[in-house]
Amino acid sequence: MLMVKIIAVLLISASVGILYRIPRKLLLYVSFVGMVAWLIMYITMRLGGNGILADFLASVAVGGIAEILARILRKPATIFIIPGFIPLVPGGDAYMTMLYMVEGNYVDGVAKGMQTILTAGAIAFGIFVSSTIFRLIKNYNLESCSTDVRKS
Repeated sequence: MLMVKIIAVLLISASVGILYRIPRKLLLYVSFVGMVAWLIMYITMRLGGNGILADFLASVAVGGIAEILARILRKPATIFIIPGFIPLVPGGDAYMTMLYMVEGNYVDGVAKGMQTILTAGAIAFGIFVSSTIFRLIKNYNLESCSTDVRKS
């Protein structure tokens, strides 16, 4: 059953890549990013982590892998980030939030809404953290190279 889910995630990520007109030769990489993100989320949840932590860790991985692939393939990291985090989006939670509200079950609706907002925030913050760390490392390496040149 796990293999079916992995294949579904690969297809979802590739479909989003096609929707956003990502070049065909990059679709395999985009699918890989989405699959790794989903696997990290799945494993974290199976090990007893909550959904917010799982989405945060998975989005850190999305940002990190996207930055690495961007350097290797000389493409913008955004090409890999957008389809990569789509499998993490809490669409089911957002649906349940609206359903609870429409049915008049406001307490459950607000609780589910807060969980949805926190999950979305964890995804955004995870991508921000990983991208920022890569930029800091890149800038540090550039500065250390330029100071080495000046010493010579």
